[in-house]
Amino acid sequence: MDSGIAVIWQGRNISPAGSKPVIVYDQEYCKSYYGNKTVGISRYWTAKAQDDRADLLIEIQRNSGISTADRCQLYPSLDAADAGYYKILQVQQITDEDGQPVTDLTLERLDAVDEP
Repeated sequence: MDSGIAVIWQGRNISPAGSKPVIVYDQEYCKSYYGNKTVGISRYWTAKAQDDRADLLIEIQRNSGISTADRCQLYPSLDAADAGYYKILQVQQITDEDGQPVTDLTLERLDAVDEP
């Protein structure tokens, strides 16, 4: 997990009761080092079939509280092009090649207008 730091932001609804929800992502939920993984062809096309884009697949320390309603912000240590905010498309609790519990996050980059 040497690619940088991932920050997970949880959203909260700031709209009045009974109106359309307005979600802001201003609550930092967790911070973890992350490692880049390869987005496989099956994962890529499964996301495409749902009108999503699987831009990145990262591995972080195990955290079962992360959901697809959260947002992820990346601070890469090497590839500055990966910096920014991402929508979480999929959360998977797995074990890595060393048998350690980790969480895999499939991410879709948010445009500047969609950033929290």
